[in-house]
Amino acid sequence: MNFCIGSMIRPFAGLAVLAVGLLQGCGKEEKPTPPALSVTVTPVVQQDVVETRTWVGLLTGFQNSDIRAQVTGYLLTQDYKEGSVAKKGDILFQIDPRTFQAALAQAQADYASSVAKAQLAQITLSRQAQLYKTKVISQQEYDTSYQDTQASIAAAAAAQANMQTAQINLDYCTIRAPFDGIAGVAQAQIGDLVGPGGTATVLTQMSQVNPIKMNFSITEEEYLKAAPLLRRLQDMPVEELANRLELELANGKKYEHNGRFDFVNRQVNSATGTIQVTGLFPNDSDVLRPGLFGRVTAPIEELKDALLVPQAGVVELQGNYYVSIVNAQSIVETFPVKLGPTQGNLQVILTDKVKVGDKAIVGGIEKAKPGMKVTVVASPSPTPAPSPDKKKPGI
Repeated sequence: MNFCIGSMIRPFAGLAVLAVGLLQGCGKEEKPTPPALSVTVTPVVQQDVVETRTWVGLLTGFQNSDIRAQVTGYLLTQDYKEGSVAKKGDILFQIDPRTFQAALAQAQADYASSVAKAQLAQITLSRQAQLYKTKVISQQEYDTSYQDTQASIAAAAAAQANMQTAQINLDYCTIRAPFDGIAGVAQAQIGDLVGPGGTATVLTQMSQVNPIKMNFSITEEEYLKAAPLLRRLQDMPVEELANRLELELANGKKYEHNGRFDFVNRQVNSATGTIQVTGLFPNDSDVLRPGLFGRVTAPIEELKDALLVPQAGVVELQGNYYVSIVNAQSIVETFPVKLGPTQGNLQVILTDKVKVGDKAIVGGIEKAKPGMKVTVVASPSPTPAPSPDKKKPGI
């Protein structure tokens, strides 16, 4: 009985061992290795880059003038069209000249009379001199004649000055444009009594708009950074200044002509902590008018041999910036960088860890971790903007 039972147990025991072996074999089966992460890279490039800044500015005329009357009288005519371009010397208004014509005529008559008296006094003095030499008249009589002659000459000079003043006042009756520019709305009507003085009526306003000024303010920090450049530009002849100011108008469009630096103001505004800089823009078409706002972009510094990567290759983490590259062993390395200016879709990075030609990750960067082995998919090399003209300074 026992023999039979043992002979029956041994086959089942063999099956149990085989089953355990199979189960153990299944537990040791290795999982397939996942493929390496695929990333897109582009080489780091190097180029001289000009750093620019943008400010909001206000356009104003190159020259602006309030046109006022310099003599008192009734406004007779308006000889210009409001809003039109007037040339220097063009007639804008006429004041009734009759009073001043009469004053001039009177002054001319007085001058003629004074000249005649002076001439007679000179003739008399000449005769008195002869008589004095022959002892016919006394020293006192000669001296009296001499003094009368000098007084007559002085009176003639005074009469001449009065005549010139009368002529000037008559000329002031014709009010002319002081420079080439746009004449504004007439603020006095025909028949109004106008005249000089602190409360004198402004007849109209004129602005020279070609070229036109753009005033914008920079901070003290920006000024101190750009001070050497501004000083150099201030002393440079106009013909050598480069047109490197760009202007964007309120409609979002860039103005067709670049402007140039004109001057920097004498002092910092203590209330705002800014200092005024003025640029000049050509305005042949009279499109730009005083009072328009715009955004001025100007170069402030040139960075030599700057490193650039696509903006997609820069990652921000808690206020710090990082760039990841793939080394020769296809391993990801991540380095902290500081950011410089942008150049189109490229970003200037400031670091001594990344070199020209390094493969910067621009695709798949969110999954690429330091030390990870990756496969590389090449991307076209970034195309930097044209190098700045080294012969032309900024602003």
